[in-house]
Amino acid sequence: MTWPTARRGFTLIELLISLIVSAIVGGALVRMVLSQARFMDQQEAYRGARSTARGGLNRLLSDLRAVEATGGLEAAAAGGQDFTIRVPYAWGIMCSTTGALTTLSLLPVDATMFAAAGFSGFAWRNSATGAYTYQTAAVSLTTPGTPGNCVAAVPTITTLPSINGSPAGQTVNVGGAVPLVAAGGPPVGSIFFLFRRVRYEFKASTALPGRTGLFRTMMSGGATEEIATPFANTARVNFYVLNATPAQSAVPGTLGDTRGLELVLDGMSERTPGGSATPKTASVTTSVFFENRPD
Repeated sequence: MTWPTARRGFTLIELLISLIVSAIVGGALVRMVLSQARFMDQQEAYRGARSTARGGLNRLLSDLRAVEATGGLEAAAAGGQDFTIRVPYAWGIMCSTTGALTTLSLLPVDATMFAAAGFSGFAWRNSATGAYTYQTAAVSLTTPGTPGNCVAAVPTITTLPSINGSPAGQTVNVGGAVPLVAAGGPPVGSIFFLFRRVRYEFKASTALPGRTGLFRTMMSGGATEEIATPFANTARVNFYVLNATPAQSAVPGTLGDTRGLELVLDGMSERTPGGSATPKTASVTTSVFFENRPD
């Protein structure tokens, strides 16, 4: 009679070898997972920094795209981190000037934008030179205006109709410290626009203490809002002057020579990602050139 051979188990050496191999493989997997986690954390921080830069860019572009070349930049501080612009928001043509009041027939304009606070003045275009004259002292805006002044104008100007379903044009009366008649003002049919003074600043953030934010202030009856944060302290604007190709960092001696702005928006991530000593920075640089360039 043959007895079956007893099954042997693992030896201690075999168990030790399997444990060592498992530890090596497990360690490699842990390192790979940690490396992937750090990589994803870095990418998420970079996306956050780029999102900050693009958020500031979108708001700046919405204001800068219609700024007029010779008088649109009102003020700028050294460093390019504080500047004030005159932002047109409604356009029209002049019907008449009677005493201190001028009646305008406006093109259709977004009702919400038109009703927002911040009216700062108006400007009219010289048909011979193409230059705009700005009225900012003791200005007034009355809406609705006096439609009869447009009907009686020579040549006759009627209230402009709705375009593609937008709010129809309307008449408004504007006035200033110096009546246009006394200033040798424009003839009937001259182009006008209404504008708001808007100030942009890169300064200490209130949303993230210790960091830099981009602030927008409506200078006439408006509020200050922090529109994007955080930015690196290198975020700024540079200035295109006359026909010079590169933008300069120094504020032009004559602001009316500025033909556009180079936006240097160095956005940062809100936190420092794993494996880094500092927050991530993403730089978005673009240029905006002003309208109605005379040269």
